[in-house]
Amino acid sequence: MKELPLYNPKNKSRYTGANYLELISRITVGLFIILNGLFFFSQNTQIVEVLSKDFNFSIAEILVLFIVTIQLLGGFFIVIGLFTRIVIVLQVPAILLESYYKQPQNSFVGNSDMNVVMLMLIPLFFLFVRNSGAFSLDYYRMKKHQSKNNEKAQIIKEDK
Repeated sequence: MKELPLYNPKNKSRYTGANYLELISRITVGLFIILNGLFFFSQNTQIVEVLSKDFNFSIAEILVLFIVTIQLLGGFFIVIGLFTRIVIVLQVPAILLESYYKQPQNSFVGNSDMNVVMLMLIPLFFLFVRNSGAFSLDYYRMKKHQSKNNEKAQIIKEDK
């Protein structure tokens, strides 16, 4: 059985235990957001009825579609680690709107769903601050961009 490549000071490996923890937490949060979006979509008729009290019926349907789309696509992008910070910025209002209108009483006070929202917002905040980690498409894109810049810098140095 092959062991996971952990940090070795001799070869300066970038894979550490923290990277694996970031990977697991990012995938868990992304899957939880996808499941939350699917649950919200399964209850769309009740939520549209609740939203219709505050908005026009067509605006309520568009708002539900917006929240579901943001959560499904955003959860997928968080799982693969692509555009993580942008997706998190879009996720926060969608999660807050969803939690506000999921319960019939429409209040944050005494809403048991707020516990779930807080459990989702805390890891999203840490993902926003730390970014998506070494096992992500963001990291791959960043490394690819840095290597192109290094090649350009070497060409400029050679021309001088």
